Amino acid sequence: MKIYEIVPVALGKNIPDVLIKNANIVNVFSGKIEKSNIALFKKRIAGIGNEYQQGKKVIDLKGAYILPGLIDAHVHIESSMLSPIEFAKSILPFGTTTIIADPHEIANVLGVDGIDYMIKSTEGIPLNVYFAIPSAVPATNFETSGSLLGPEDMVSLVDKYPFRIIALGEVMNFPGVLNCDRELIAKIEILRHKYKKIDGHAPGLRGKELNAYIDAFVRSDHECEDPNEALEKLSKGMQIFIREGTAARNLEALLPAVNLMNHHFFSFCTDDRDPLDIKQRGHINGIIKTAIKKGIDPIIAIRMATINTAQYFNLRSMGAIAPGYKADFVVVDDLQNFNVLYVIKDSKIVAQDGELLVEISSVFKNVPETIGSINIIPLEKVNLKIKNKGKKIRVISLKKGTLITNELHVEPKVKNGYIVCDPENDISKIIVLDRHKASGYSIGFVKGLKLKEGAIGTTIGHDSHNLAVVGTNDEDILLAIKHIQKIKGGIVVVKNGKIISELPLPIAGLMSDNDLNEVISQLNSLKTSIELLGSSEDILMHIHFLQLAVIPQLKITDKGLVDITKQKILDIFVD
Repeated sequence: MKIYEIVPVALGKNIPDVLIKNANIVNVFSGKIEKSNIALFKKRIAGIGNEYQQGKKVIDLKGAYILPGLIDAHVHIESSMLSPIEFAKSILPFGTTTIIADPHEIANVLGVDGIDYMIKSTEGIPLNVYFAIPSAVPATNFETSGSLLGPEDMVSLVDKYPFRIIALGEVMNFPGVLNCDRELIAKIEILRHKYKKIDGHAPGLRGKELNAYIDAFVRSDHECEDPNEALEKLSKGMQIFIREGTAARNLEALLPAVNLMNHHFFSFCTDDRDPLDIKQRGHINGIIKTAIKKGIDPIIAIRMATINTAQYFNLRSMGAIAPGYKADFVVVDDLQNFNVLYVIKDSKIVAQDGELLVEISSVFKNVPETIGSINIIPLEKVNLKIKNKGKKIRVISLKKGTLITNELHVEPKVKNGYIVCDPENDISKIIVLDRHKASGYSIGFVKGLKLKEGAIGTTIGHDSHNLAVVGTNDEDILLAIKHIQKIKGGIVVVKNGKIISELPLPIAGLMSDNDLNEVISQLNSLKTSIELLGSSEDILMHIHFLQLAVIPQLKITDKGLVDITKQKILDIFVD
């Protein structure tokens, strides 16, 4: 679109391509509801006002409320287990028209090839997909990843995709910042001198350490657990992304921090959400709906999902309904029930009443090979037995609704001189195998899964995504490992020596090549099977985060148990 083309439309000299009439417009600038018409030219808003009465095409909203297309401030597409195209199909009907994706997961498996795939496969689709280039590949020194992204890769990627890459992805290695790690600082310097945002990831960081972290130009955080933490970070200039994912849910805890004076510095994000969760709870629209129910003014909630995020990321033509802005909208019945009626993208209705109305496909068909994704040591070299030493053992303890874990010291259950699982006390065994370089494995125990029998295996394990199996007996654990090798990555559920459910993930061991509905069906089957093992909770996403060696307190990687606070590998036995 050229300026000389849109100006005559705004002046009423030329007829708009589309006229949206009888709309209750949510103005995120004034904070008011304005009943008016909207004139569209190509993919832009030409003008707003009742003087526009004609259009080549007319959409009569009959008094429904129209607001800017919703923006997810931070999301890992890979965590949906969907290909990028199928992910777009899952969120567009809920009104999300823009996302800032961090391809951190596939980068840890496939490196630059994985990032190329994510960017190229989202070109030209009816979803604005911007990228935060991963800052931590590998995320820590306590795990084995499939690739390495150095400063030279940052330079080449930003030069190759100058408009699609808008940030440096979450700087989760905050100890590296505080210790002035030269390579990490170099990555930050490269992106900030390109005027890209530096996104943060610093759970619990406060005081002088927080000051030092922000000195490195880190300007956002999505890991706040309580209002005081959020308010301190906000007061020091950070944009707070309130996360409401599948496993980590911080919305209700953080909403008390939001008020009339500071709400411009809050945004919404999902971070990690599976497709079944999206189908049941929606996407950013569901976060808005919950926020409104919890007492947040609807205009404020909408700002947090639109203009606040757009302004943070310098997306100059998004996040508002105003002349010159992109014609991306969500139409809802009212601002309390917040039921999505239509989604308009680039001046076209792309979804109605939750149903996608357009075909979405990618011109880029080159899915990367799963290079080394299931490259583990020979199973005959895997010894699952742990000899008892007469000492307490360290156990990872899960906490519902958060990725933070605790470290427990427990008297183990012993049989024939070996430590065994203790389902009666909710203690399961976990093995993590390096699936990239076949360098080895580690074994630990976890509490909180509520497994009574069987095993669950997965090649999703943030952040290096090594092969992990949790279970109550060694036989089912070994079967899970063998079957994941057979299907070349994915999730399996085993009970009594039989595979009772599976979800193959052939794209880097992270994403399915099936369509959205098939993946939802398979995920439903997985969760039903997990319930047959005795678990009554949605534990799958929690299992996927047991390897996350950047969130306190105790995690496990292929190299062993990791004390996140002390930044060291721990023995399973307590001295």
